[in-house]
Amino acid sequence: MDISKLILEYLKVVLTAPVLFSIVAIIFIFQFSEDIKALLLRIAKIRLPGGTEVSTSQSNRPAAEEPKMKMEPTASKEVPIQGLPKDMPQEQLQAIEQIIRSHIATSYLWEYRYLNYFLVRGTQEVLDWLIELKQPTTYALYDSIWLPLVPTANERVARINALQAHHLVQDQNGLIKVTPKGLEYQEWRGPLPPLKTPRR
Repeated sequence: MDISKLILEYLKVVLTAPVLFSIVAIIFIFQFSEDIKALLLRIAKIRLPGGTEVSTSQSNRPAAEEPKMKMEPTASKEVPIQGLPKDMPQEQLQAIEQIIRSHIATSYLWEYRYLNYFLVRGTQEVLDWLIELKQPTTYALYDSIWLPLVPTANERVARINALQAHHLVQDQNGLIKVTPKGLEYQEWRGPLPPLKTPRR
């Protein structure tokens, strides 16, 4: 009889809400540990009480597809229009060229708008830093400068890869060099807005 009462008391303790919740939480963490780890790796910044700031990581953004045709790096450059018949009247040729140039300018506008969405703030800051240097730089210097701000090596590499994938920077004999397209995009985008500080 005493043993049955003891078992009943143990069951009362085990079946309380905090104990059951703890068991469910432990099972949940073990079941979804990889997903939780991936989620935590995606979060680059967290500000605790006083304001929240969440920034996604560039390394987890989808990789951009490489363009099938090599594009001219700058939109402002006069791109020669080829393939138009020479025997067309000059007015008609000029009208067609104007339409084609208008479509080229529109495509650059939409590409730059996409870059504003795709490139996270940290990657845009890397581009601004490279432009401020006004000369090609080594990967070692880039790593040493950005190591305190971006401790994860994969994230530092992902930022450079994202800039290279969109031809904003290029590898020139082992040096990181900003392309004319990178300069034009940064000029079009303008200065980055300051980070919002939480109100106290």
